Amino acid sequence: MPALVAAVVLCVYAAFALREHQRFGTTGYDLGIFGQGVRAYAELRMPGSEIRTATAPPGFSGDAYPLLGDHFHPVLALLAPLYLVAPHVETLLVAQAALVAGSAYVLARAAGRHLGKPWAALSLGLAYGFSWGLQELVAFDFHEVAFAVPILALSCAAYLDGRWVAAAWWAAGLVLVKEDLGATAAVMGLLLLRHHRRAGLTLFAGAVAATGSSPWW
Repeated sequence: MPALVAAVVLCVYAAFALREHQRFGTTGYDLGIFGQGVRAYAELRMPGSEIRTATAPPGFSGDAYPLLGDHFHPVLALLAPLYLVAPHVETLLVAQAALVAGSAYVLARAAGRHLGKPWAALSLGLAYGFSWGLQELVAFDFHEVAFAVPILALSCAAYLDGRWVAAAWWAAGLVLVKEDLGATAAVMGLLLLRHHRRAGLTLFAGAVAATGSSPWW
């Protein structure tokens, strides 16, 4: 059932996103910007965007605005190998659909495991996969927060399973998605305190430090 849920979510969202792009429903913000950033990673360059240069802060001079000076999202480098195989912005749209589908798989599997009912995995997985928030994410071109969806799902699934250290490790990955997601990781750290004090404190302190010291605020 979890694999079926993931396949349905992937096909629907990928088809929708590609169709929107085909009918010129996507924009330079954010698909074009991230497309240029991922292309730079694929070419072993620091991520930059000529599109973002048009709205760069006063005083900036250069052809491509450095995207890590805009937001901290090094996780985008994971898309570079895919971009090398298929160097088109459509790759980002399909990857985003796959990230959402992956999170649906994790949630459906956790539901089936803890509730012990096949229908639970199917119904809850589909309800989550096609929830309003995820629909809005896919409808909004491409965004780095798509990476946070499976990371959160994996962290929450580990928490439900009682794998406290694994839950902390997965939540820690959120700080590589965007600077403000350190707050979410810190909340997971607080939740873990009652179960595994060392993991909870380490995650909380690290997330707060990473977010508080960020120059992107």
